[in-house]
Amino acid sequence: MAGNLLWNLLFAVFGFCLSLFLSLQNNSLDTSMIRAATAFFFMYVLAFLFRLVFYYINRTYHQTPDESRENVSGIEDDRDRTREDPVAKQASETIRKLLNED
Repeated sequence: MAGNLLWNLLFAVFGFCLSLFLSLQNNSLDTSMIRAATAFFFMYVLAFLFRLVFYYINRTYHQTPDESRENVSGIEDDRDRTREDPVAKQASETIRKLLNED
């Protein structure tokens, strides 16, 4: 938990410093500090959102073997049901007959 806050804080401090130094060239110190504080806030929130998105992406790619087996077995069960469906067999036979008529 502390590591996550540290990364967000470092990213926000970097945004604060960058905004402050770039803004000091054209604005007064007061205006530059206000803009840098605004940049700090937005950079902190942005870092939090990026880390949240990467967490969810990483979580989906690193499923446990039990979870992946359950997903595959569910798909295989659905395929078996469609293969045994007599309506599907009849429809495929009808389509084959129609395609073979010339």
